Amino acid sequence: MFPNGNCFASCRSSLNESLYAYVARQRVERAVMYMQTEEMSLTKLAEMVGYDNPQSFSKAFKKQFGISPKLYMNELRMKLEGYVKSSGNRQSQLYSEICEERDLELVYIRIIGKYGEDEPYETAWNTLIRFLESKQALSNQTRFIGISFDDPNVTKHEQCRFYACATVEKKIAPTGEFGTIQLRHGKYAVYTLKGSYSGLQELYNNISINFDYALRHGVAFEEYLNSPHDTKEEDLLTKIFIPIK
Repeated sequence: MFPNGNCFASCRSSLNESLYAYVARQRVERAVMYMQTEEMSLTKLAEMVGYDNPQSFSKAFKKQFGISPKLYMNELRMKLEGYVKSSGNRQSQLYSEICEERDLELVYIRIIGKYGEDEPYETAWNTLIRFLESKQALSNQTRFIGISFDDPNVTKHEQCRFYACATVEKKIAPTGEFGTIQLRHGKYAVYTLKGSYSGLQELYNNISINFDYALRHGVAFEEYLNSPHDTKEEDLLTKIFIPIK
């Protein structure tokens, strides 16, 4: 993915963090994502998130979370399993399909805060649609996509970053609150949720503890196949795309 310039600076400002604190937190939270999907040594993990040695990584991890990486992952997995169990196993049967996606050019507007809050999300999507209309970039082929950059099981709700996106077929220059990003072509495991968006986190939790594919470097995203404004909640369709090798 390729966010436009000043993305990280403006995001960091919205999160009320210093550059040092922002980068340090991002590195260890990314390490948690890697640990959820692949068994690897601390040496390799430290290298993947930019530390010179496992000792420095472990020290930074403990500073952020208060415990060692191994203990943290044990507790996180138990928490996720508890979430899935308490849900009544509504998502116990996971079905996925494999697809190849082309490069996607996106225009986005950023939301920082608790995922799925009604007012900021509705405002952001409506603002994005009006912007696309003003650029004559909205059509029947437009795909509406959401990108969550943080795991709410790991990151504080007020620091979660979300991009409300739409595909565009022509280049649009970043301006004001609107940025551009490219999702590169590749293979994805695709899961489908039918029903309320409130079921997305439950599905993500189930995917986390029952994932059977090898992840590749890429960005997971959601695609919203119909609109809540003209679709009954029980008929809403959302696809989750997970990049795989």
